[in-house]
Amino acid sequence: MKSRIAAAVLGATLLLSASGCNFLELDLEDALRPPKTMGDEAEIEQLIAGSARGGYTLKYPKNGNYRSAIIMQDLDGDGTAEAVAFFRGRDETTRLHMLVMYENDGEWKISGDFVTETTDVDCVDFAKVTGSERLDILAGYTTYSPSVNFLACYAYHDGETMSVSAGQSYTAFYCGSIDHSDRSEVITFSVYNADNEAKATMLEYNADKRALYAKSSVAMDPGVVKIRQASFGEMSGGVRGIAVDGANATGELNTQVIYYNSELAVLRNPLYREKTKNPTQRTIDVFAVDINNDKTIDIPTVEKLPFADADAVQYTADKVTRNNFDTAHETLVRISDYALDMAYNFSIKIPDAWENGTYTAQLEGNSMRFFEWDNDSVGKLIFDIRAFDVATWDQGKENDGYTLIYRDNRYAYALHNNTDEDSAFALSDNEIKTSFSLLSDAG
Repeated sequence: MKSRIAAAVLGATLLLSASGCNFLELDLEDALRPPKTMGDEAEIEQLIAGSARGGYTLKYPKNGNYRSAIIMQDLDGDGTAEAVAFFRGRDETTRLHMLVMYENDGEWKISGDFVTETTDVDCVDFAKVTGSERLDILAGYTTYSPSVNFLACYAYHDGETMSVSAGQSYTAFYCGSIDHSDRSEVITFSVYNADNEAKATMLEYNADKRALYAKSSVAMDPGVVKIRQASFGEMSGGVRGIAVDGANATGELNTQVIYYNSELAVLRNPLYREKTKNPTQRTIDVFAVDINNDKTIDIPTVEKLPFADADAVQYTADKVTRNNFDTAHETLVRISDYALDMAYNFSIKIPDAWENGTYTAQLEGNSMRFFEWDNDSVGKLIFDIRAFDVATWDQGKENDGYTLIYRDNRYAYALHNNTDEDSAFALSDNEIKTSFSLLSDAG
């Protein structure tokens, strides 16, 4: 239970076998050629060395699920993996090679050597873009413009690899079947800069032209300067979409919902409206995720719980509301509320029976204390959750009347229940325990 609800409040989830570039930034330095190995690895290395005609440096993708310079992937579904390698020749400063290799009768051979005028690989992924039988290679290459990358696509079949025209710049991309077909589309996202509009574009394969073409585009928030993460999944009515969490220049987050309206044959981004504040705009790091593993994206909105005056804001807890997105009406529909203690890494799910505006929560030291709220003032204490140092808890210091909920290597989380059976806010100890969850470390 704790793991499930923890992921509900903070975290990043990709659904429905979607793939693409994630938005975690790891600085991976160029690595020198690895030492000689045995078997397939040695043969692959020999092919790379032969193609480089001298010394070379392996290049590692900076983002995405595939961070190796040599990636093994069964492209044609025959049970035998092909190899995709990225390297730069010793005397090449602005040229980067992508070498596709396959095994035939126990011998490794080159299927294609593709050279791009770039110095780095942004992201690599594999998806059934050109058909439903084989995986295609999607490679993103960096440019000299920040947040502007260049997308390339390659199709492998029977030992041959061909380049599929793509010609799309992007900041990040995702692959998945947004229209429920057995073939994936590519959705690219671009943040605003001197070289790009802020937009999302849906790319689909055209077999006659052997190219990816822009089927539809939609404007995105030009104030977003960085994409933090994205979640691909179901909206209401079986519609699939992507919730994109982005940050503006001040670090505030918002969520934009990108989905394909099949009746109108267009991409939509209804939470973004020019000169109108996005209802998901927030100052804390909570993200769009699937709360209850139902493959439906839950989108956060954030507000402060009630407080008496400006001085009380700093110790009043934030309330995070998890919403589903209703595509029929293009509105957010409330599902559940949580109060957060970011300093001590936990949340409390608010009981559905509690009416909005009748309670508040204050963060005092290592405690989150829930109170009744009436006539713009704090009322009776309902219960409180305290994070004790483990050593303090084990020594029995200051924990009289507290019941343990959970402990880890650092904290022992305990509750003190102050309600009575006649109160409209009455909760059992077990109900309070069930409402508790740790925030996801991944978030």
